[in-house]
Amino acid sequence: MTRTKWRTVIFALIALLALVASACSSSEDPDEPQAVEPAPTSALEPADEPDPEPEPADEPAEEPADEPADEPEPDPEPTAAPTPIPVPDGSTVGITDDTIKVAILRSDSKALEDAGILPDTGDIPRNYEIFAEQVNARGGAGGRNIEIVFHTFPPGASATDQQAACIAATEDDQVAIVHFVGGVTAETVLCATEGHERIAYMLSGILPQEIYNRSNGRLFSQAMTTERLMGAWPTMVEAQGLLEGRTLGLMRGDIGEHEVAAGVLEAALADAGYELADQVALPCQGTSCSQVDIGLERMQAAGVDTIFSLVPPSPFGIAVFLAAQSGLDPQWLVSDIENLVFDSVAQAVYGRAPDPTLFFGLYGLTYGFDRTSPDEHTIECNAVFTEVTGISYDIVENKDAWSAVGSTCLFIKNLEAAANWSQDTYGTVNQTTLIQGFETLTDYQLGDVTGSWSPTKHDAPDGVTLKEYNGDCACWLEIDGARMILDQ
Repeated sequence: MTRTKWRTVIFALIALLALVASACSSSEDPDEPQAVEPAPTSALEPADEPDPEPEPADEPAEEPADEPADEPEPDPEPTAAPTPIPVPDGSTVGITDDTIKVAILRSDSKALEDAGILPDTGDIPRNYEIFAEQVNARGGAGGRNIEIVFHTFPPGASATDQQAACIAATEDDQVAIVHFVGGVTAETVLCATEGHERIAYMLSGILPQEIYNRSNGRLFSQAMTTERLMGAWPTMVEAQGLLEGRTLGLMRGDIGEHEVAAGVLEAALADAGYELADQVALPCQGTSCSQVDIGLERMQAAGVDTIFSLVPPSPFGIAVFLAAQSGLDPQWLVSDIENLVFDSVAQAVYGRAPDPTLFFGLYGLTYGFDRTSPDEHTIECNAVFTEVTGISYDIVENKDAWSAVGSTCLFIKNLEAAANWSQDTYGTVNQTTLIQGFETLTDYQLGDVTGSWSPTKHDAPDGVTLKEYNGDCACWLEIDGARMILDQ
């Protein structure tokens, strides 16, 4: 190192020591100002210190950046697939992916109609076929074609006679549904529902709740249970002044359904403040009963002047004539049990009797209201029927045939609705889902009869009325103001 450089270093160290001494002196006496000598200009500059960056010249003010044009929306979050509804287990006998098989079981009354004994109801089998074809043409019931088979039994047939038709439908044809048009016994219904575990749909017929219970939910009816009908009877006849001051009796068949009906009626009478002076159970087989004369003798001995009757039409007609011959002229009261308040029965039994006047003043309890005006459903069904067949029934002159079109059409319509509900809800149809489908039909109407089903109610009608037999037309006419809606 040269002498000059050494000298420079020494002077720098001296200057640094002076600064340190000055700092120490200031900390000891802070009130006394001290002069600070500038550092010598010969002090070393820091090595390699970067030059400051130049200030940008005339930089424009920041403008918000333009939004990107047509920026795509973000894809939505995928929606979770709905949890499938578990399909209840159920029989598929008579149900395939393409068909639902139905058996129509009915009394073959065509010969009686041709003879003029019963009113003409038209071609019942053809009715069902026409309306099934209509449903099939628009996609079917639950996407399945309705396939129909027919079986008949003689008019007034016993349970034994009807058994063959039930077995043919369930075992031979392997149908899913047995549809009873009328005149069927409780044993035949249970043959389908309990014995062969098929759905049964009844167009008419009063049965005890026990039969519905034993059917395990498989029985649906456009008629009413025994308990609901009989429970309303005293109220209906009392409102017409038919019980006050009267001595009451009951005639019935010695059969289980009649025994249930008698028990309900007797209890309802007691609740209304009345009692039976006597009750007679006649030996009956099918629609025939014996010992009618003995039963009337008991009624007369008990001083009965008002008789509730549950016996079938033929023995009832015999009872009315025998009573008149023996000097017993009671007020007779009948009901829909044994179909005694049907116009067909009125024409076959009452109107053709040797002395029809004996039936004048006969009162009947029924769920079948008179039509105050043609209902839209039956009008539409008859329009379809006429379009297909060219046959037109007059609502007055051909009342029974006109009404039969509406009744058969309603069954097919209800089957279609139940199957569609099942398919829409579960994606399939089996016996269990079809039953649930029928139970959703909470509001329908046939004539003035309003009906509903539910999981706890499989008998449709919601009201009753009282009718009086009219001898001029051999028919039943509803009493004004007699209608009563029942508790559900």
